[in-house]
Amino acid sequence: MSSVEIPSELIERAVLDRVSVEIALSGDGQIASTATGSGSASAKKMIHVDELVEAFLTSSNLHLEEATVFDLRKLLERLEKSVRAVQRSIAQFEEAST
Repeated sequence: MSSVEIPSELIERAVLDRVSVEIALSGDGQIASTATGSGSASAKKMIHVDELVEAFLTSSNLHLEEATVFDLRKLLERLEKSVRAVQRSIAQFEEAST
C-alpha cells in the first residue's frame, strides 16, 4: 500500500480543531494534501505521483509493507491502466485542437 504522508501533528490538529484534510491530484501528477480549519493556518504537503511510487518501492518500505510479487504486479497493472487513461486524454485534446 502506498500513501500520502500527513504529519501526525496535522491529524491531531484536525481532530482537536475540526480541521478539514483534503487530498487532490493536479493535471501534472502532483498530489497535494492540505489541512484547513477554524483558527489554524493551513498546512500543505506536495509530492508528484512518480515520487510517491518510487518512495513506496524502496526495499525497506517493501519489506515493511510485506509486499509480494502479486502486489507489485497489481500495482504495475494499475499504473499501466493510468498511463493508458492519460494517453487517451492527450489524444482527445489533440483531436479537439485540430
